[in-house]
Amino acid sequence: MSKANEIATYYDQTTATYLKIYGDVIQAFRPSSDKKLLNYLKNSIGLKRGQKILDAGCGVGGPAIFFAKKVNVTIEGVTVSPVQAEIATDRIRSKGLSSRVRIHKGDFHHLTQTFINADFDGAIFLESLGHAEDSVKVIEETAQLIKPGGFIYIKDFFKKESRDKIFQNKVDTVIGRMNENYCYNTLRLIPVIETLRLFDFEIEFIKKFDFNDDTSIRAAFEEDQNIEIFKGYEEFWPAEWLEIKCIKSK
Repeated sequence: MSKANEIATYYDQTTATYLKIYGDVIQAFRPSSDKKLLNYLKNSIGLKRGQKILDAGCGVGGPAIFFAKKVNVTIEGVTVSPVQAEIATDRIRSKGLSSRVRIHKGDFHHLTQTFINADFDGAIFLESLGHAEDSVKVIEETAQLIKPGGFIYIKDFFKKESRDKIFQNKVDTVIGRMNENYCYNTLRLIPVIETLRLFDFEIEFIKKFDFNDDTSIRAAFEEDQNIEIFKGYEEFWPAEWLEIKCIKSK
């Protein structure tokens, strides 16, 4: 089974639980309020009225719906999960936003097959790029759809790396559990930055988030799913949550 099919199956099987515990915004790193998170992202991304945005890995459309209503942007969302695509489309229709938010069932490794001659003002990856089997390919595909002066924004966690072999072994063990349980491929910061620069993006910022992480929702989900990522490694975190924004120079 391909990685894309694995992820589609994973979300087809778990979306109902995510909706029950997380609600419409399926993002692990968050403050206590969905509204606070989405307002923070709106401002940090720098969304502006009239922009056309690609939401790559859009889930059930929670952020896309919020941004379309709050900022009056047009959003094209992509999810590999048929279940998520159907739920998102139904919710968008029920809110009267079908003219401004559209959902496509597809693999973000092949965005140029979904969007022919697209000209986006920006693309957002909200805890989705880590699902990529080949993040270089995903960024390359995305870059072809962004007009000069447009942006890519990434919210994700990035694996810690150290010359300390004992520390690195702990990191590798916990990250391995994360990847297995969440069908993930945790990103490494330097390769992502190098790839963005390779495709003519200049870094506007790389920073930590300006809010505290409320871990209670994530903990509730892991308890429900019998996930034990940190067993034997309590009070240890193997990755950094970061946000990256870069601008296409040409």
